[in-house]
Amino acid sequence: MTDVKTYRVFFIFSAIFFTIIGGGLIVLSVTVDYNIAGHEFLTLSLAVVCAVQAYLVPQFIMNDERVKLIKQKAMSTGYFFIMGYSLIFMVLLQTKVIHLTALQLLGIFTALIVSTVFLLFVFFSKRY
Repeated sequence: MTDVKTYRVFFIFSAIFFTIIGGGLIVLSVTVDYNIAGHEFLTLSLAVVCAVQAYLVPQFIMNDERVKLIKQKAMSTGYFFIMGYSLIFMVLLQTKVIHLTALQLLGIFTALIVSTVFLLFVFFSKRY
């Protein structure tokens, strides 16, 4: 049981750390040159990953059939979210609603993918 508490404290500390770093990077990017590079969102997605892991570590530490089902469902559902994100970004870029560089787009897209899959872990852990 102490392992679970140790992991949970570590992940909570990491989530807070990555939130502070990601927020600081966004504030610095905006104040210095009014342009967000894109990698700031990846740091914030790491905060989401750590927060989800802190929540799910008691369940995921026992690698049983339920955990495998949760991971499988989240990954397969995440595929459809990725296709949706791609479609939305293509439409928004083609109609010139948003103007993003390739680096910004890849940063946002990657952060969305990572965050979505881990948030789906939480969703499916509640469901199953």
